[in-house]
Amino acid sequence: MESSGLASLDNLTHLASRRGADMRPTLLRVLTDLYVQKLTHTPEEERHYTELALRLLDAVDAATRAAVAERLARHLSPPPRVIARLAKDLTDVAAPADAQALVQPAASANVLAPSTPDRAVATPSERGDNNSPAPESTGAMGAELAHELNELFFTANADARRLILLNLEVVAPSPPGPDSITPDAAIAQHLETAALARNREDFARQLAHALRIPHAQARRIAGDALGEPIIVAAKTLNLRRDVVCRILLFVNTAVGHSVERVHALAALYDELPRQAAEHLVGMWQALQKDEHGAGRHRPLLWNDETRTRARPASVSVQQPPVAPGSSARREAS
Repeated sequence: MESSGLASLDNLTHLASRRGADMRPTLLRVLTDLYVQKLTHTPEEERHYTELALRLLDAVDAATRAAVAERLARHLSPPPRVIARLAKDLTDVAAPADAQALVQPAASANVLAPSTPDRAVATPSERGDNNSPAPESTGAMGAELAHELNELFFTANADARRLILLNLEVVAPSPPGPDSITPDAAIAQHLETAALARNREDFARQLAHALRIPHAQARRIAGDALGEPIIVAAKTLNLRRDVVCRILLFVNTAVGHSVERVHALAALYDELPRQAAEHLVGMWQALQKDEHGAGRHRPLLWNDETRTRARPASVSVQQPPVAPGSSARREAS
């Protein structure tokens, strides 16, 4: 992943500005948010983020650069080369970076050198500070950030989606959380059967169960007109490539009518790291928190709840009238 990821960074950043709105500012903000979710990073993780961020910083507006500087300034140990770049920017952008640079004197001196573990700012474990809070689990993602990235992904075009997918793993890799997925051959068979029957609702139900995601999100995946979400789900479930192609052809006519599109998605399936797919599925699982919070009783009719509150508790339920002679007939029987 290292060589392919670094070699393709230039092409990927150019993809974000093609066709329609410029996605680079939003992409940089979201990827930075993902990066700061982890309190510590390996040298490779930091280097990958640094390479991507430096390219995007040269192409985004001052407001985006200021937002990135503020986010990184609050991080325990932000990437020194990115901080050094931001510290040379406009005053509004440089102010947070300058403050962070004061506690990272090695950053400016080694701005062109690869990151090393010898940081001026040590992690809590390196300082031996037992009272410092433990790093949060990286397997879980906050619902707010999950919703933001989910909307960004689903509203993006095919090129921007590819950019997001291929950089999630290198920017903020994280192991599967408590809702990890275990591939199962039976699940693959159920999904393929539903797809071949063109039963999108059953496909969504099987997908929600397999990935442990909200049913509404599974429906959105199945009904997506571009197809990348199905690739993410298939990669996480480790489906065979031929099964993936059949699902793409039949589950959604918006995708299946174009053989060229199916081939492009199959190529993305080959290229997509499974860890990146699992990261996105983890984001979909984080959406489950909102569903549970709003999963209480919802009236079937819009005014059911109002009518329920308006009904006095002392009013007894009226029994249907008894037909004449029915009581006598019951006694006789």
